[in-house]
Amino acid sequence: MVGLALLPLLAACTPPDSFRAITPQGLTIQHLFEFEMVLSALVFLLVVGILVYVLLRYRGRPGDGEPRQVHGNRAIEIIWTATPFGIVTLLFVLSLLTMNVVRASAPPSNALTIRVIGHQWYWEYQYPDLHIDTADELYVPINTPLHLEVQSVDVIHSFWVPQFGWKIDAIPGRTNVMDLQVSQAGTYQGSCTQFCGNEHAWMRTLVIAEPVGQFQTWAQQQATPATAATPSAEVARGEQLFMSSTCVSCHAIAGTPAQGTVGPNLTHVGSRQILGGGVLTNTQANMERWISGAQQVKPGILMPSYNLPAADIKALAAYLEGLK
Repeated sequence: MVGLALLPLLAACTPPDSFRAITPQGLTIQHLFEFEMVLSALVFLLVVGILVYVLLRYRGRPGDGEPRQVHGNRAIEIIWTATPFGIVTLLFVLSLLTMNVVRASAPPSNALTIRVIGHQWYWEYQYPDLHIDTADELYVPINTPLHLEVQSVDVIHSFWVPQFGWKIDAIPGRTNVMDLQVSQAGTYQGSCTQFCGNEHAWMRTLVIAEPVGQFQTWAQQQATPATAATPSAEVARGEQLFMSSTCVSCHAIAGTPAQGTVGPNLTHVGSRQILGGGVLTNTQANMERWISGAQQVKPGILMPSYNLPAADIKALAAYLEGLK
């Protein structure tokens, strides 16, 4: 049922496809892979062709005597030794050149730094230069150098957006780096590809690549303290419930006393497309479902299910969904 709820969201995203890279680094990897596939196909056809020719040309026929014994052929032996050596050497050199493109020695001075932090089971995104802390959705400007610092706070995760072209591990106590530049606007799916516990399959993410102007508008909105888009008595009641409950011990909402760091930052949570690391689309009904029964939706997470009256759950959801 959860998967069916995500179908409308997935339909709006570009399907994961490693053969449609949207970064120059990913294209370099893709081109190397395509060259290797073509080269492998040519070698395969050559070997099979020679094998078929030999089987047909030199097959035994009725009445044939003992075939002539050949001790060896130095020219052929040199060819079948030198050819694989040359191919492997070529691929080694091309791989080094590709690695040099993908792992540049230093990011450009104008690169946008983003910390990608893996949690069980969601992705946190911090923009230190823009004073933004968000979750689940990575917003990036297109045609802009990006410097991703990939980390983990608990176990080993692996950050993978197929259209980026390659993935990188998030390891506790260590920072791995991805330097890239997204060339096409769109919404792309990503996930964790290192088994990290019960809900590993629901550690999803969205990458929203936008023109620079749209990204700056988003960044300005995210850096502004959150306020309810449509204040009402129910929203005010929800805010009061949130600030007086244990929610503030785990979550942060900029501009409020809630400054927790255990769970996802909820500033502007109402503007996100997904909840709970991608397990639900972001609607008020799903927010109510998440608050009241998080352990039923995504068993094993740190957030408990809250046994509150239906009216309180609805008020909390209205408040959070209003944080646009």
